[in-house]
Amino acid sequence: MTFDFETDSRYEPYLNYSLGAFTILCVLVSSALNPLILYFRNKKERTIKNFLFNVIAVSDFLTNLLPATFIGYVFLSSTKFDQYTLLNQIPEFFCCTLGCVSQVTVTLMAVTRMIKIIKPYLTIYFKWVLSYLVLYTIYMVLGNAGFLLYAGLNGSDEKAGKKMELAILDSWNTYVCAAMNMFHCFLGITSSFITVAYLRINMRGIGDQVSKVRGSNTILIMNIPYLISIVINFLVLSQTIKINVGLVNHYMIPILTSALNPTVVLMRTNTLRSDIAASTYQSGSQYGRLSSKHSGTGRRLRKDSNPFILQFSRLQPSSSLKCDHSPN
Repeated sequence: MTFDFETDSRYEPYLNYSLGAFTILCVLVSSALNPLILYFRNKKERTIKNFLFNVIAVSDFLTNLLPATFIGYVFLSSTKFDQYTLLNQIPEFFCCTLGCVSQVTVTLMAVTRMIKIIKPYLTIYFKWVLSYLVLYTIYMVLGNAGFLLYAGLNGSDEKAGKKMELAILDSWNTYVCAAMNMFHCFLGITSSFITVAYLRINMRGIGDQVSKVRGSNTILIMNIPYLISIVINFLVLSQTIKINVGLVNHYMIPILTSALNPTVVLMRTNTLRSDIAASTYQSGSQYGRLSSKHSGTGRRLRKDSNPFILQFSRLQPSSSLKCDHSPN
């Protein structure tokens, strides 16, 4: 119970325990579903959509390896948490960076989907999508790494001046991340709404309309946590509520999306569920045939190993030994 939520409330211990349990649940869900989705997505054709789905699965899974486990331990343990130390900044660096990668990938999915449906004659080159994703990732890595190193070198200094510098730099980094978060969230939601509206107006009666609308709505659902983050940022800036924005943006939102994304994708993608069910049925059938084969072999072995049965089976072909129950 060591994270200070800056609320000055007597309910903070219960909030620590609740968020700790929630984090553990997200870790379990993400660790189970993301590798499953990645495995079956890799079997499909290489398209921009499948590539972006794989990027989301990888980034969400990596979020739970260190950051989610660390913050869950902080919530449930008695270890003192100091935000401006190198030990505590490393998990935050990974969580924030991977969360940003996951969000920008969802946005790219919405934009590329909109272009493909509304302007199907336009070619979306994979190198364009990859370039934006890589450049944005590099930008976030450098920005978060800079604050990580500065906090690690100066966080142990108890002077008020150093602590003030760290707080200012942290606020600046938070504002930049929040601005990029709002931009990508707005772009992703707007693109999905435009796609759904276009499908409902111009593509009535087409067989795959339902699946395309369903896919766009899936992307909308995946943007909900980022929309919640934006609302919280505005409430904090307007001093309506008092909460640790860094905890929300750098830990809880990425951890939430790491479990929400695979759950939404699995529940709303019929082909993916069908592939998993078919693979499970095929594996079960193969196991059943193998077990039946082995059990039949075992019965034959047991039969052949009995001396009486073996002797009787050798005598069985002779016609003179057939039982005749007719009267003499």
